[in-house]
Amino acid sequence: MSDFCKYEVHKMFSRYFATENKCEVVKIMSQYLGLLANGTLKYVDKDQALLRGEIDLYKQFLDSECLPINSECPEEVLKQLSKYFQRAVQWENAETMLNITPPANLVSIASSAYASLFNPNFAQDEPSGYLLATELVVTKFLAELVGWDVKKAGGVFTFGGKGIGLYAGKIGLVKAVPNVRRLGVGSSQAVIITSDKAHPCHFEISDWLGLGSDGCLSLPTVANGQMDLKILEDTLREKLSQGVRIGCIIINGGTTNEVIVDPIKKIVDIRDKLVCEFQLDYRPHIHVDSVIGWVWLVYNYYDFKKNRLSMSQVEQTKMSAMCDKISELKYADSFGVDFHKTGFCPYISSCIMVNDRADLHALGGKSAYDIDSLKHGEYSPFEWTLELSRGSGGPISAYTAFKLFGVEGFQELIHTMFSNGEYIRSLLNEKNDFEVINNETEGFATLFVILSQPNTVRYSDYIKLDADTPEATSLLVYNQQFFLFLLKKHEAGEIGFKITFSTNYKPQGAKVKTGCLKIYQSSPIATREKIHKVINQLIELKKEFDNSNKTFEAQINQPADFVYRTQKDVDSRKIY
Repeated sequence: MSDFCKYEVHKMFSRYFATENKCEVVKIMSQYLGLLANGTLKYVDKDQALLRGEIDLYKQFLDSECLPINSECPEEVLKQLSKYFQRAVQWENAETMLNITPPANLVSIASSAYASLFNPNFAQDEPSGYLLATELVVTKFLAELVGWDVKKAGGVFTFGGKGIGLYAGKIGLVKAVPNVRRLGVGSSQAVIITSDKAHPCHFEISDWLGLGSDGCLSLPTVANGQMDLKILEDTLREKLSQGVRIGCIIINGGTTNEVIVDPIKKIVDIRDKLVCEFQLDYRPHIHVDSVIGWVWLVYNYYDFKKNRLSMSQVEQTKMSAMCDKISELKYADSFGVDFHKTGFCPYISSCIMVNDRADLHALGGKSAYDIDSLKHGEYSPFEWTLELSRGSGGPISAYTAFKLFGVEGFQELIHTMFSNGEYIRSLLNEKNDFEVINNETEGFATLFVILSQPNTVRYSDYIKLDADTPEATSLLVYNQQFFLFLLKKHEAGEIGFKITFSTNYKPQGAKVKTGCLKIYQSSPIATREKIHKVINQLIELKKEFDNSNKTFEAQINQPADFVYRTQKDVDSRKIY
């Protein structure tokens, strides 16, 4: 190739890379965003939870694509990309009632996107400039929020809740099992303790850490869903007597649906008592799975007497109670935060916080740094993190959200979401054939079942039935059929809203799975008027369903429930 041709090729491709004139680069990027927006416009319906698109085989995309040999212009590339936005979720929409995924704020999206122009690797500060300091600042903010010593505490962003759990489990194993980093678990038997109301990924974490899923002990809970403290103490005492090492005790700090918070301080006290009694040479690590519940810490700064947000008395009672429970995070060794859930940031923005940053550094056999003397060029998280390549999006978007909203802004956003949940429950409670089963919740989700009419049998009657009887399974089947009816309506474009159904849901103390329908309205900008319209439509559709006398089939082989799946569900899942 001649020098002239090389120059022309260079000139052609150089326009696709950033220059020192970043303002001009941002203008070009905005044009590309505009092209994508125009390309996806045909799929957008403001009254639909999802962008338009049929349920189809992935084969349609795979068969239409071949390895590109020739270069294409940005307009054509983005036009082709736009088709992949079909069925994307519009989380800001009142019609979207799927999961605890609030819309990400635009400023965090912009800041993390702009940071990508510099392509920082948060493995160390040399390729990241001072952008890596945003992680230090955010973890300082979180330490302040929980009431820890900001000079001693620390944290690190990772790839989600399961990543947080892996860090917590590994920290616990390093503490509990001698030479585990060099020799592995080896002949030392170690276990992870959790509860039957905890997230099922705790079994998977135990598996990934090499303990096997059987190495995760799921303990029973009491009537309110909290870990049974007597059984916990008895189990710990039994395992310690057998010489078993306690790798980690994972407790709940606000579960996805029921928002259960375990009695953190009491569990810490039990741990400390047994450390002395058994003269352990380590303190079993206590981690709180608080990826949703952490945000209630902002109400430590709220004056419930002045009541700036004009909360109702019920709202004040519930939110202050949740705040009191989550405030006990300060007694734990570590806790988790998902900014992409209750922090209004884009995926992925997860962080594990530790009371003592030495716990994190020990993962790489390093000593904790002195934060007051740490200089640029000396900070290298890769020496002790699970990841060597670390993205900047999480810390930068979380930093932006903290600065954008502040404590008072988060108070208002969370109250709005909670208040909307209370409003939804009040609307459903007006109907005799809709039964809300979590009216006492301190969280966002509304769990409910529908009852056939005329029917004097209530939900409390069903949960007393023995398992594997037609009467016991009738409620589950009836509600699942209603959900499939709604799905069919949604796919036909007759309704815009979308809710979820948990086949595996079983209420505390019940012998049988009842299943439950779930409404998760996670948008803080959804209006009451729009929410009321959706709920009224849901109520009317129940009448239509009862008159249909049809049987509905699932359109897809849906995976095991995200939250209520069991290890058996995971093991038996068909592999494609």
